[in-house]
Amino acid sequence: MKKTIAPFIISFLITVNLFAQTDTTQMLNSFIQSTLEISEIVPSVSVAIVRDTDILYLETFGYANWEQEQPATNQSVYYIASCTKAFNGLLAHILAKEGSIELNAPILNYKPFKDFKRKEVFQNITIMDLLTHQSGIDNPYLSFRLAYTGEYTDAEILKLIEEETQPNEAGKVFEYTNFGYYLLDYLLQAELGKDWRDLLDEKLFQPLGMNSSTAYASKVPADKLARPHGGIFKGEVKVSPLQKNDAVMHAAGGLMTNIEDAAKFLQFYLATGNGVYPKDLVENSYRQQVEAKHEYVRVFDGKGYASGWRIGEFEKEKIVYHFGDYAGYFAHYSFIPERNIGMAVFSNTDMGMTAANLISKYAYNLYLGNKREVKSAEKILYKKVSKALAQERKAQRAHEQKMAERTWNLSLPKKQYVGTYKSDNYGKVEISYEDEQLIVTAGNLKTVATAFPSENTMRVELVPGSGTIIGFDLKDGAVVSLFHQRETFIKVE
Repeated sequence: MKKTIAPFIISFLITVNLFAQTDTTQMLNSFIQSTLEISEIVPSVSVAIVRDTDILYLETFGYANWEQEQPATNQSVYYIASCTKAFNGLLAHILAKEGSIELNAPILNYKPFKDFKRKEVFQNITIMDLLTHQSGIDNPYLSFRLAYTGEYTDAEILKLIEEETQPNEAGKVFEYTNFGYYLLDYLLQAELGKDWRDLLDEKLFQPLGMNSSTAYASKVPADKLARPHGGIFKGEVKVSPLQKNDAVMHAAGGLMTNIEDAAKFLQFYLATGNGVYPKDLVENSYRQQVEAKHEYVRVFDGKGYASGWRIGEFEKEKIVYHFGDYAGYFAHYSFIPERNIGMAVFSNTDMGMTAANLISKYAYNLYLGNKREVKSAEKILYKKVSKALAQERKAQRAHEQKMAERTWNLSLPKKQYVGTYKSDNYGKVEISYEDEQLIVTAGNLKTVATAFPSENTMRVELVPGSGTIIGFDLKDGAVVSLFHQRETFIKVE
């Protein structure tokens, strides 16, 4: 049965003129309700708007679990993906203030890097370079294991870091990746004997009373978790099969929190430390370090990057912000220091970005008193969003139809492709045969393979919504290896 957000919010007629209402909270409620009803694709949205000492708005709408009709509340916990970088950037400044690390010191001064035999690639790189995405080096293998499969040991990751890290062609310029924060984690573990998860709890969550924030997925009560959702444009919104576990909660994107704790975090910045940490420490943590355009997002005009925060402009005001996007989740944190206002928006679908952008732009203009922009946001919602979503649904249906018409082009019976395949860099991929389907598993990832026209290939969505191709190598009538992500996996079983 098709569900809408309506059971949990007041029905709203599009013909209502929002600006005719005088109560700011009521206006924002109505706009959010309209956004969810028009989109019909966002299971839930959680919103906080704060000043340094005041909560201006704190509301949650929709479902934490669409299939079970479980309402989302202000206590519902969301995965915030890359917004984690702002927390670890702040952590680095706290540790530097305490004398545990020095932000402008070369990483070769610290373990594990100073113990590497292959040191040359890590020369002239500081901790600040890691925080600001300008180390000039990268590694293609870490995200697959740290963020998705969870199949690794620390020894394997350290080996990959030392042996497979390579210089970028452009050199030491801004290039947004997760890599610098991975390195920060292993530096902290080696030097301090604690990883970022426990340090954040000790240095930030406990002092700020953020009792629902954690870097351990296992610590989130099942009845509090806002479940990730997929299938948005397929007309079958459902809980995503890809769920976070402790092994894939990493330093570049590994926090879970609720909107109440998000409000506390933003107030910490607007109150420049709240007496917990010095004002200069807090301000330094979001001081721009490098120019960095951010053209992907239209809400803010991205100008630069600080220590885990993007720096930009909104209606000619300096704004500090970061977004987080992962299969089944979207998160937004931002604040305007000079206007003493900040906002967080969470959604339990990666397609929540459109809704979050609409809501955040409208809300900022509403609370800043920009009446013309408020009216413009209403027109965009009613006249453009529905049309854009309809076009997206049409395109998705055409794509699904095209894939459904594909036929298999395997040289051997499907059962002969079953086995365990291994790459030293990526780990294991296992293929099984169930109910006449090929099932592909890589650690925390699991999917049903579908046909692809090229000979001895198949399509997989190990990460929901992101299709890739697996190809097979045959020798003497038997499968000997597979090729995926530009890597060969040898069949070992």
